[in-house]
Amino acid sequence: MPETVPWAQLGPAFLHEWGWPEGKWTAEHLAVLGPTGSGKSRFMTTVVDERARASGAHAVILATKPADSTMKALQGKGWKLRRTWPPDYGESRVIFWPPARSMTEGSAKQRKAVFDFLAELWQPDANIIVGFDEIAYVETELRLRPMIEQYWREARALGITTVASTQRPRNVSRLMHSEPSWSVAFRPDDEDDAKRVAEILGSRRTFTPILLELERYYFLMVRRRTREAYISRLP
Repeated sequence: MPETVPWAQLGPAFLHEWGWPEGKWTAEHLAVLGPTGSGKSRFMTTVVDERARASGAHAVILATKPADSTMKALQGKGWKLRRTWPPDYGESRVIFWPPARSMTEGSAKQRKAVFDFLAELWQPDANIIVGFDEIAYVETELRLRPMIEQYWREARALGITTVASTQRPRNVSRLMHSEPSWSVAFRPDDEDDAKRVAEILGSRRTFTPILLELERYYFLMVRRRTREAYISRLP
């Protein structure tokens, strides 16, 4: 079993290493996998918030759900909520929350808003952290998979760090499993999902039993380059 490390110890070490492989800065993507209620959204927003504060980097989280208590909690930490893009000058930590989907209007307006948002960010020396809460919705329901795949493949060259969470690993592009330098997984719902997530992390044999034994709200963090693995949970 990987060592279980308190977040008070693992968190600062992770933030120190994330984006600084071998002591040289580079954008490193992060994937977060876990079923509804596992804590994946809280983990994603927490590390993006802490990374932005520690480094002074600009950060934006794309929210697409009709309601989201996790995103509202960020507002209490000084994040600005914007329904349209771009934000005002000087707003460095922003939640972009375009109007929620509805049964009457569908997702056409939201799709255009997200497309324009991603296209505007795509520029040299962007130097920004972009978080996607439930990226499967953006890929599938908003039909933006080609653009998301471009972010996974090429955003690092522009200084864009992509952070994304999803419930089911089968519903997203394979690039979400191959491109991130770091992966975090909460306990899957069943053994089949555990096997799939374990393959994504690097070894079905090694990680399947570990994932199935995780307690609620605990997660497994894996660094692909070094194959380091730790278990922890947010306080």
